[in-house]
Amino acid sequence: MRIFLMLLGGIVAAGALAFWIFVNAMAAGFYTNNASRSYEWFTEEALLIFWLPFLIGAAIAFLGWKRK
Repeated sequence: MRIFLMLLGGIVAAGALAFWIFVNAMAAGFYTNNASRSYEWFTEEALLIFWLPFLIGAAIAFLGWKRK
């Protein structure tokens, strides 16, 4: 169970990161001017789409790691 929780948490956290990068790449594809493309890490959308699932996944992995 311990390894399962650690893997599940890692998958959730990695999935949140991959989805956030995918969403930003899709948005950059529709961005037509030549301004620099950067990820906005500290916005409300980032909180809901990336940070919240990432922290939940990290918490699950931490609980699996601390479980005896």
